[in-house]
Amino acid sequence: MWPLLLFSILSVSFIIERIIFWNKINRYLKVSSDFQINQFTNISYLKSLKKKDIDNNPYKNLLFKIKDFDLSSQRNLSIALSISIQSLQHEFEKFNNFFSTTISIAPLLGLLGTVFGLINSFSFIEIGNVGVNANEVTGGISEALISTAAGLIIAIFTLIFSNYFKSIKNKKIKLMNEFCGKFETFFSHKNFN
Repeated sequence: MWPLLLFSILSVSFIIERIIFWNKINRYLKVSSDFQINQFTNISYLKSLKKKDIDNNPYKNLLFKIKDFDLSSQRNLSIALSISIQSLQHEFEKFNNFFSTTISIAPLLGLLGTVFGLINSFSFIEIGNVGVNANEVTGGISEALISTAAGLIIAIFTLIFSNYFKSIKNKKIKLMNEFCGKFETFFSHKNFN
């Protein structure tokens, strides 16, 4: 049961962190991307952008990552935006591996606890004394099944939030790709013509 408790505490804390992260991201993605594009297409503004100015704004974060690239051609801009999207995707997928591991291992740990509990319950059985320790044996079996239920509850709870976070990530990556397309067009028109 201790490993299950550890997985449940870690899952809940990582889920809370992801909820806070996505709420901060949603604040900035509600602002029109066209407004953001107009604000950020100035090369001197891009070059002056500092890490402390980003403050969870995914648009600024994306553009902060491209500012050190050579943006002298359309091709370089496209490559820089692709690399930035990939690094943002990594940030959006934080803890996904832990969630997947928890979803897989929690039911198995629950079953392992059940097996150990059943072995412990059967140690109360005395051969030759029928029915004498039935309460101890059945009480041990019910205790053993609690670990299976706990493992399944942890896995199901984590699975629900993991899938929710993956769907949010997919939507946000789509929005960021749209932003990159608009930004590339607007930036090219303004700086390469």
